[in-house]
Amino acid sequence: MKRVRFLIRAIPNDADRLRSFASLKSIGASLGTNLKHPRWTSYGALEVDAFTPSVEDFELFVAALEPLAKVEFTKNLDEPPSFRTKENILDEAVAYFNSERFWECHETLESVWRPAVGEEKKLVQAIILVCAGLVHEQRGERDVGLGIYRRALPQIAWREKTYHGIDVPRLRKNVERSLTKGELSPFKI
Repeated sequence: MKRVRFLIRAIPNDADRLRSFASLKSIGASLGTNLKHPRWTSYGALEVDAFTPSVEDFELFVAALEPLAKVEFTKNLDEPPSFRTKENILDEAVAYFNSERFWECHETLESVWRPAVGEEKKLVQAIILVCAGLVHEQRGERDVGLGIYRRALPQIAWREKTYHGIDVPRLRKNVERSLTKGELSPFKI
């Protein structure tokens, strides 16, 4: 049976992360929804992938969460994206990054990275790697995230100060700072 895949971000009422995720996972299981890949934002929101039998089952799950968490957004990941220009895609990616939606930023940027060539391809890949590092931080895997940052750093270069509104020197400085301190923190691009 094919399952529908959703992304959901919610701010649990309970500050205990393990207990919150266990509660949401239990509610999901009782309704046929399987939650995977928990990621935590700097402000305490939980983002997870939800696999459910149908859209209606997912809507029921979201309604059941209301007493335990404030749902920030949901997204059906099985819906194909509509056509967007490169500029629209990059604007969306920056908005995702700046909202700590690093997994979505990573996924969005892949459509720019695939056809890119040369220095642009390297830079977009570096930004994707930074997103991947921050996703690992959200999952509590700091050492993995720092390793990914080390791979990204040499590729963060651009002949101009900005790339479609992204301040490349600031991006590089934030990655360097994280590597020096041995910690990953969200920042704006």
